[in-house]
Amino acid sequence: MTFNTIEQIALFAMLLLSIGSFSYEIFKRFVIVSKGTGSFEFDSLGIRIKRVIVEFVLQKKVISQRFWPGLMHAFVFWGFMFFSIITLDHFSIGFNFHPLSDNFKFFYGILFGVPWAIFVLIGITSLAYRRFITRPKYLGDKISYTSGFVALFISVLMITYIIDFAYVGHNSTSLAMKINWWIHAVLILGFLILIPRSKHLHLVLSPINIFFKPILSPSHKPVPIDMEADEEELENLLGSLDKLSKNQTLDIFSCVECGRCTEVCPAHRGGGTLDPKNHFILNLKDHLLSNQLDAVNKIDVDAGWECTTCQACSEVCPVGNEVEKSDEIRNMQVLVEGNVPQEYQKIFNNLQNTGNPDGAMSSDLTNELPAFDGSQEYVLWLCCFAKYKMDPKFTSSVYSLIKILDSAKATYGILKKEQCTGEPANRLGDKLTYNMLMQANLEELKDVQKIITMCPHCSVNLGIEYAKYAKIDYEVYHHTQIIEQFINNGNIKVNKNNAEKVTFHDPCNLSRMMGEVEAPRTAVKSCCSNFSELEENGKNTLCCGAGGGLWWKKETGGKTHLPRAQQVVDSGAETVVTGCNFCFGMMNQGLGPLLPEDKAPIKVKDVADIVAENLQ
Repeated sequence: MTFNTIEQIALFAMLLLSIGSFSYEIFKRFVIVSKGTGSFEFDSLGIRIKRVIVEFVLQKKVISQRFWPGLMHAFVFWGFMFFSIITLDHFSIGFNFHPLSDNFKFFYGILFGVPWAIFVLIGITSLAYRRFITRPKYLGDKISYTSGFVALFISVLMITYIIDFAYVGHNSTSLAMKINWWIHAVLILGFLILIPRSKHLHLVLSPINIFFKPILSPSHKPVPIDMEADEEELENLLGSLDKLSKNQTLDIFSCVECGRCTEVCPAHRGGGTLDPKNHFILNLKDHLLSNQLDAVNKIDVDAGWECTTCQACSEVCPVGNEVEKSDEIRNMQVLVEGNVPQEYQKIFNNLQNTGNPDGAMSSDLTNELPAFDGSQEYVLWLCCFAKYKMDPKFTSSVYSLIKILDSAKATYGILKKEQCTGEPANRLGDKLTYNMLMQANLEELKDVQKIITMCPHCSVNLGIEYAKYAKIDYEVYHHTQIIEQFINNGNIKVNKNNAEKVTFHDPCNLSRMMGEVEAPRTAVKSCCSNFSELEENGKNTLCCGAGGGLWWKKETGGKTHLPRAQQVVDSGAETVVTGCNFCFGMMNQGLGPLLPEDKAPIKVKDVADIVAENLQ
């Protein structure tokens, strides 16, 4: 097959037009992303490269979350990887240059080309059927015409390739074969025009987005409020709060609109109004494209207050988006607008005046436990929840941990001047109060080397959030991590005496933000012979509903705490174990009303409880 000069000029013009159009749209978005705050990080290069290979090339998240549609999506993606070399050869032929021999194309087609063309046809047909016939609700009600064009383009591309392959080695010069060649070429060039103008831009941006996704999640920027700073410095700080970061801006352009974030959102599943896909991502895209970079104030305020900050939306995103933006909208509302829900005003006042969210002036637990004097190995961080009996039942869990520490002959003491880590203020947008509490605690911790806490919220703040503001020299351990160490090192001996049907609820802060899912399971399985997992577990856990300050906001538009409680009931478990005091409290509140009248109450225990009960 040969092409005359006019055909070559026409092909060159079409290439120039399509590549120019593609480049213009990409450059326009690049300029917008570059105006975001912060910078892209290149640290932990090995982790970032591995993440791109696993999540983008191998499509692990896509397949593991929704197996069949994920596999079909992977078929299409992998098919295009195999077709990249064929595409380059295809356009070279248009300029009468033949880089690949007929023998190579024949054997490549037999081994890869034709099989993957068939897989791609199966995949794109299945995906089109799902989008336009079955139409799962999380894909949205709006008909995606671009998806229809893409499905048609891909199908015709595969068919024209198979036709072209059938004539490899025949040196065909028929008009039909040339028309077939042009159809294939025009559709590929059409893709270059269509992709950046649709959600299919994720094909280009997702590997970049996955690579630059922050190592720690969430990666909300610190807001270091210094009341002694001059007025201009404070104004500049507050004036930047409505701007999205470079990562967040790239997220919005990378979105594939699959709706996974909304599907896993506990607030949405509990009947609330929050829809992360739209409220935190898609609703901001038009503002960015019109160069309105102050997009935070475009987020729905009520939806922002419903968020539990559990990071399920970000964990599940197949293109690496950090979806959750409640921190940004709450900072704006509290620090800039001064709009604070009434129930939170009391919490902020209590934190400022007494150092704890309940406004308590004394703690029986503090008086009963030894003070840290510098000679002990660990500081036992009590947390306001246990210290001030926000759920009185949890006090026994503290004593269970003490029993374990004593059995392991570990030395510990508490800080008599321990104040709230500031987690409620941090999550609810009052960064002024958060900075005040953080500075007070850091002063108390300056001679401390190791901290144990039963609250993963405290663990995250002491070990991760504080490090965004100041250098910390201590190590923070969640108590399940210490218990696992004791078991593995033989410091404690545990009998496997519990034969009840036991399940474990992963706290969001422990599993997703700290990345710890094995330690609590090591502990629970060491003493339970009938352990089973909940439907959603590990890093894919479902929030109990207490995060993001919602423990203090009992009534929202929905019942965020009920979906997880219902899963526990449906599991048939006799005991649910957790590793978070807030989860402990929410389970105690949520399970009872959901139980059938003829069913015995489900026991709620901390990991420390079930281990202490089975110590030798």
